[in-house]
Amino acid sequence: MHALKNMLPNKNSGKVLTLLGLVASGGLAVQVAAQTALKTPAAKAVEVASGERAAHVEWGYTGPTGPDHWSTLSKDYAICNSGEQESPIDLKDAIPADLGRLAIAWKPLAIRATNNGHTVQYDAPPGSSFAVGGKTYALAQFHIHHPSEHLLDGRRFPLEIHFVHKLTDGGFGVVGVLVANGVGNPTLGKMIAAIPAEEGVTGTGPMIDPRALLPVARGFDRYEGSLTTPPCAEAVDWVVLRTPITASAAQIDRFATFFPFNARPIQPLDRRFLLASR
Repeated sequence: MHALKNMLPNKNSGKVLTLLGLVASGGLAVQVAAQTALKTPAAKAVEVASGERAAHVEWGYTGPTGPDHWSTLSKDYAICNSGEQESPIDLKDAIPADLGRLAIAWKPLAIRATNNGHTVQYDAPPGSSFAVGGKTYALAQFHIHHPSEHLLDGRRFPLEIHFVHKLTDGGFGVVGVLVANGVGNPTLGKMIAAIPAEEGVTGTGPMIDPRALLPVARGFDRYEGSLTTPPCAEAVDWVVLRTPITASAAQIDRFATFFPFNARPIQPLDRRFLLASR
């Protein structure tokens, strides 16, 4: 413990004590000291992410509106290039820890798919949640990235599904599911079939059970990070399942016709802890 503490500068002493306690207990909740150090920019960015302030500023994944330029597009996006807890990351060299049970309680829902120009967003009605580390997060929506945003031990996957949950305090909990090329997933196929071709359009589809998008093995990595799109709010508790599900080449190619590339580059882990469930 003392060796870890000495590796970090004094100006982050509040975060150090919090993170050391987290490693010792196996938890990864955002504690008071870390919240104090990050509260102002994170809280501001969460407001923007929730659509509560600031006019829309166009951004993208390539060219002059791509990730390298996000911080210059709006003052509300400044943390995208200056933050120290940004996502996604390469999930490697995780520290084994007792992270507790990952309890996922998602309910079947009717597909409501919106092409927002950056991805397809599937809205979730109230009632679904996940819990870990003493916190319960309410499912708000889920969406897909092509290719995967997180790497797993240096490996990138064709797709990644993010299940975005919210806390009452304004923070987020995101469950990430990696998707490998293989046997087709019927639920994912229904979701892709409902994607509207035009930006700003919402399509509907049949009932699906989002739990069919989960692997049987539930080993996971946890870390404190950010939204992977502007405003890049550093207010996310990440849970990424280490076992991927599969999709057929046809399903992956079909999604790529709508979104050829919508993944943010890997961000440095910096001085954060990446923990792996035992």
